Amino acid sequence: MPPSYRTSLVAPAITALILFGFIPVAVKWVAANPYTIGIFRLTIAAAGLLVLTAARGELRRLPLADLGRLATIGFFFFAHWLTLFLSIKSSSASIGAIGLSTYGVHLLLLGALAGHGRVHGSDIAAVLLAVAGAVTIVPQFRLHNQVAMGMLLSTISALFYAALPILHQRWSHLPTTLRALGQFSFALGFFLLFLGQADFHLGARDWAGLLFLAIGVTLIGHSLWVHVTSKLSPAATSIIYYGNIPIALALSAIILGEPMSARTLTGAALIIGGSVFGLYMQWRRSQKQI
Repeated sequence: MPPSYRTSLVAPAITALILFGFIPVAVKWVAANPYTIGIFRLTIAAAGLLVLTAARGELRRLPLADLGRLATIGFFFFAHWLTLFLSIKSSSASIGAIGLSTYGVHLLLLGALAGHGRVHGSDIAAVLLAVAGAVTIVPQFRLHNQVAMGMLLSTISALFYAALPILHQRWSHLPTTLRALGQFSFALGFFLLFLGQADFHLGARDWAGLLFLAIGVTLIGHSLWVHVTSKLSPAATSIIYYGNIPIALALSAIILGEPMSARTLTGAALIIGGSVFGLYMQWRRSQKQI
């Protein structure tokens, strides 16, 4: 990829990361439950992308195989969102962000399973550092413990999220906006299965937060991120992705007043450091093969 093309990805990547940093805070801040948040965000995002895709002339009759691919992407995105929202609501915004930061370790393992290279010693070291970080953060490994439950759910969310770049690259023959539309539309369909559990009796502050999540983060942020992940390697995009974690932790402390204990920060540093180290080593190996 030419350097000038890589440079053109800087602005969308930075914009997406800043918006992503607000996600845990906004989810915790609003009174809406996970199902309400998912349905509202995805309805607006899917509608906006539908207009954009139609304006670009990219809407077309898709083969059944491509519809199945978009449905798969949508399901993984739905599962990622639902487990993340449940994590944040059951624990805290910071725990949700930290658990999601295991994304890089999951991507290393999924990448190996998908045929993107064998597991190396640096990958194992990255996994061990991430595990050490999780052990440091969680005081008791019991599911009734809020921190433990939050870490478990957000780590599962990270696993689903790590699969998305691999799926988007594998099916990159579909236009970016069409894949993003499919991701949001099918995810909305899965969320609508839980429509009976959604509650739309909310205050003005909650609606303002939902609008920010729907338009700012989902429609703009995720569309930009789909574009970035489709053009860079999974390792490179994952290293870049970690820029949003410090933003999320800082906003959690400033806006929500969540305490940042030495134990939490140490665990977060181990998880983030291990993931970035493993992804960086993978990226170096890929550069040597070019």
